[in-house]
Amino acid sequence: MSSNRRLTSLIVPFALLCGSALGGCELLAPVAIAALDPDASITAPEMLVPEVEASDLILRKRPPLTKLAAYYCPKVVSGTVGTIGCTVGLGSPPPKDTLRFDFGMAVSIKNPNDVPVPALDVLVAVTLFPGVKAEELGAMCVSLCGADDLKCDGKPRPGACTIDGTRVKSVDDFLEKRLPNLIEGLITGEVQEELKKSTIAAGGDVKLDLRFTMGVDQALTVFQRTALDWVDQFLDGKDPVLKVPVSAQGSVFFDVPVLGQLKVDYGPLSTEWVIE
Repeated sequence: MSSNRRLTSLIVPFALLCGSALGGCELLAPVAIAALDPDASITAPEMLVPEVEASDLILRKRPPLTKLAAYYCPKVVSGTVGTIGCTVGLGSPPPKDTLRFDFGMAVSIKNPNDVPVPALDVLVAVTLFPGVKAEELGAMCVSLCGADDLKCDGKPRPGACTIDGTRVKSVDDFLEKRLPNLIEGLITGEVQEELKKSTIAAGGDVKLDLRFTMGVDQALTVFQRTALDWVDQFLDGKDPVLKVPVSAQGSVFFDVPVLGQLKVDYGPLSTEWVIE
């Protein structure tokens, strides 16, 4: 084969790959150079790990403490007299579906590289009342999706929050210790567009504003562990405030050119929800 024909046979497929590859020609140029000149030295592009930051969790929706007290009072105050006092002092217990809790958090991702980087999944782990008897962990994996995916709802795809199909230790820790459905799911109607921010432009950044709802039964089980104290205060004519310590941490999973699949951790972040 002549040298011209050999060059053409190598350059044409390189051009096709160059147009379709995520990183463009910059990542594939060394491959082409090596193919055309085996003696040429190859310098692989230097890729940097994306930077991840997360905000404190913000309580977006919650029932008033008076409603919670009316719900819990017959459960934590014993005896017929106590039950009557609950109804007289706080009213009848409200339906559970009126006692929902929603929270939100922002995850900021910065891409320090000269090529786009895809973000695959976000792991969120939330601990209520960390370090005390009422402590409970909820964890959820959210899959991001392409801008053209009209059915994107954040549900984890097969193998989500893994690296090459293998769960990393931190994910196992969260998923094994969590209270199932304490984080019930994303409020998809409000964050669907956020889930499509799956490609971070070269040198760019994105901010994902995620909002979650908590499972009613699971959340009420956790809050009941603290209820007796502030229910008694209501029955004594006082005006209590419930302070809920909250901690959050997790990871963002990427598929970075050259580096491959990796995760970047964030947190733990501590804050306090105030319910009154």
